[in-house]
Amino acid sequence: MNLLKRPLLLVFWQSQNKSPIMKVISWLFLATSLVCISSFPVLAQKTTTIKGRVLDAVTEDALPYVSVHLEGTNLGTRTDIEGNFFLEVRESGLTTIQVVCVGYATQTLPIKTGELNQLTVLMEEASVGLQEITVRVERYRNRGNPAVELIKKVIEHKDENRKDGLDYYHFEKYEKVGFALNNITDKTKNSLLFRRFKFIFENADTNKVNDKISLLLFLRESLSDVYFRRSPQERKEYFHGERNVMFKDIFDLQGISYFVNSLYMDVDFYNNAVDLLTMQFTSPLSPIAPTLYRFYIQDTVQIDNTPCVHLYFAPRNKTDLAFMGHLWVAIDSTYALRKIEAGIPKDINLNWVNEMQINQEYSWVGDSSGIRGLMLTKDEIFMDFGLLRGDSTRSLLGTKVSSYRNYELNKPLPDSLFDPPLAELRDKNAESRDSSFWRRKRHFSLSRSEKGLEGTVDTLSKNRSFRRIISTTKFLFEGYTSVGGFDVGPVNTFYSFNQVEGFRMRLGGRTNYNFSERLMLEAYGAYGFRDQRWKGFGAIRYSFGEERVRLFPIHQLRLWYQNDIEIPGQALQYVNEDNFFLSFKRGVNDRMIYKQTLGLDYLHEMRAGLSYEFSVKNIRQNGAGALLFDYQDRGETRYKQDLTTTELGVRLRYAPNEKFYDGATYRTPILTRYPIFEFNYSAGVNGLMRGEYSYHNLRFRAQKAFFMSPIGWGIGVVEAGKIFGQVPYPLLMIHRANQTYAYQLNSYNLMNFLEFVSDQYVAVNYFHNFGGIFLGRIPLLKKLKWREVFSVKAIWGSVDKSNRPNDENGLLSFPKYDDGTVMTHTLEGKPYIEGSVGVANIFRVLRVDLVRRFTYTDNPQVINLAIRIRVKVEF
Repeated sequence: MNLLKRPLLLVFWQSQNKSPIMKVISWLFLATSLVCISSFPVLAQKTTTIKGRVLDAVTEDALPYVSVHLEGTNLGTRTDIEGNFFLEVRESGLTTIQVVCVGYATQTLPIKTGELNQLTVLMEEASVGLQEITVRVERYRNRGNPAVELIKKVIEHKDENRKDGLDYYHFEKYEKVGFALNNITDKTKNSLLFRRFKFIFENADTNKVNDKISLLLFLRESLSDVYFRRSPQERKEYFHGERNVMFKDIFDLQGISYFVNSLYMDVDFYNNAVDLLTMQFTSPLSPIAPTLYRFYIQDTVQIDNTPCVHLYFAPRNKTDLAFMGHLWVAIDSTYALRKIEAGIPKDINLNWVNEMQINQEYSWVGDSSGIRGLMLTKDEIFMDFGLLRGDSTRSLLGTKVSSYRNYELNKPLPDSLFDPPLAELRDKNAESRDSSFWRRKRHFSLSRSEKGLEGTVDTLSKNRSFRRIISTTKFLFEGYTSVGGFDVGPVNTFYSFNQVEGFRMRLGGRTNYNFSERLMLEAYGAYGFRDQRWKGFGAIRYSFGEERVRLFPIHQLRLWYQNDIEIPGQALQYVNEDNFFLSFKRGVNDRMIYKQTLGLDYLHEMRAGLSYEFSVKNIRQNGAGALLFDYQDRGETRYKQDLTTTELGVRLRYAPNEKFYDGATYRTPILTRYPIFEFNYSAGVNGLMRGEYSYHNLRFRAQKAFFMSPIGWGIGVVEAGKIFGQVPYPLLMIHRANQTYAYQLNSYNLMNFLEFVSDQYVAVNYFHNFGGIFLGRIPLLKKLKWREVFSVKAIWGSVDKSNRPNDENGLLSFPKYDDGTVMTHTLEGKPYIEGSVGVANIFRVLRVDLVRRFTYTDNPQVINLAIRIRVKVEF
């Protein structure tokens, strides 16, 4: 059978047998950024540089994975997904290069030794017999396209071919993940940053992706057994060994591990969507693939004596989160995938990733029972991360190579293997395996640079100059600087301002692991120059768990005291309330609360995702600024000095398979498809430690992420709460408001502080990011790689008659503005609703939202339409 090789031409048979679719980020680019800013020109050796692009001579489409090599040598490379190639050699006597691509005539081109050779190679189709086929160039369409008909057959049979279609399976998995500084040159070695550490380049080696010199910085290898059953469906991975080679005292090892896993999730093209880089890519085998992809038949080949068709595929819109590349499909009764080589278009709406390659091979495997199946046996993923594109720029090359052995198919597995209900389990000795274990268990040996990395890391860790560089970098990114066993910070809280305190100065810190791995002391002191009051915080926590204090799974006891000021209704995530950048606020913000809290907490987290916390708190509150604790007594206005409560609390949280990065200050979650449930109960005890009120406060929250490739992803949140008992408004639910100019996902961005309170409420919020699916189809806008976002937030609530202040109950009066108008309201009869539409990924980090308030628009001192911004680094 002869088929046309050129991707953009269709084949029509003359015979009678006509054949009827990704940041921790900060540290990935650290080495790249430092090299770029510290490099300076050096005297270059005489080298021969060859760069260019390989195109189809007729269509001028890029040809990926084309072989380019220097004649008479074993030096060469392959073109990337956009047809680009780059070679840099120092050998003499080179005269020609040869470009070879199946289905095209081989091109031999002259080059000049010791110079820069820039080439555009136009490949012409190899001659074929005209009596066998007729070639026509016409507009692409699905109808009557044999490539599309074949892909539809593959999609129809994919449930039979995927391994998850089996009742049971088990295999051994070996995985190796590495990150390397890519494109090392003499200029790099002699840069201001590296010239004192030239010994690290002894392990630099040529990578297999683009034949550039790379310096390995991070290596992780693991060995595990994977078990699967279909009913009830569950997949369990038992790790017997895990080895990390990195600067362990610099970064959170556990968080880096989770982050790497989120970048390099298991790729299964039989799924409708492929999870990579915390994003979802539409698979070329998805049912909607014929709508989103173009498919072209390239050739027929034999793989393990099975006839296969080689197809080329590419997205119709190159900004979509989709792949382009080649796949090989068996044309027997199975229509199974035998091999795939996939990459991404250069115009894809994806940040920080210059290039990606995924190579997978499927082979027939069997066990002693005689059951055979076509299973994935090798999986390679290469990603080139960079701030800038270009052959001369430094980048970070990430690689993941997986090997699968010892398959057992449809052999029943005992239920005990799947208890407890965790996706991953680790042997207690997994991280302490010795070198003899790895020599026996590795599926393939380490490279020279991988073997030498551990020695390089040990040497650098003891180098004072290097440690100073790392300390400075950590201070810039994390906000803490170490002084012996104490970390001073965070720096972004040293200075801030507000309408009550005026200028606020703060200084604090905490002990680090040099002081103790189990015990942590933390404290800060702050002073407001307008209210002329000192504030402070002090805590001592002790870890009972297997991990160091602050690291998951936390098992700790904490005793703490805080005397500070807070804005009622301000609830920030992953940022300090006295952050300088959040000091800028709109409207009136002169009503705050001085709060003194003595607390004792016990927190126990479990690897299964369940956690529980018990707490005791004694809280004393009084008004700050223009906020007065006044109440009515027989027609007279009286003032309460302070409000004291004693609370006993319980918090239950269930977050199965939750992943996150334990940062210097906050635990930042990594978005997954699993739900999160949280239940809080607190009881006020009258008479205990001068507590004045008895009440019961119940709150519930559920969150779920929805991945809906190709139309992006969303997050849904449902909350509910109720208070039983008579309490003043500071103890009611003061709904989360936001008067800053930053868009906050979990707050109501056009609600004023102290504007709404409830003793029972239900809230529903939904956020969605379309990922550029619409803007990516507008010619002038698609190059900007903007992404469409929208949100809608609604909250229903009310306040019981017994909790409304009046002359009879003596509860604190709801706050008012200076002109006497009511400041605090209840949600009666209708919900508070706001929504927003916006554009994200502006300059790759900025999101701008137009926020509209739809209800309670006549409340005093509110705005109903505003623009808010948010800064976030994402793929």
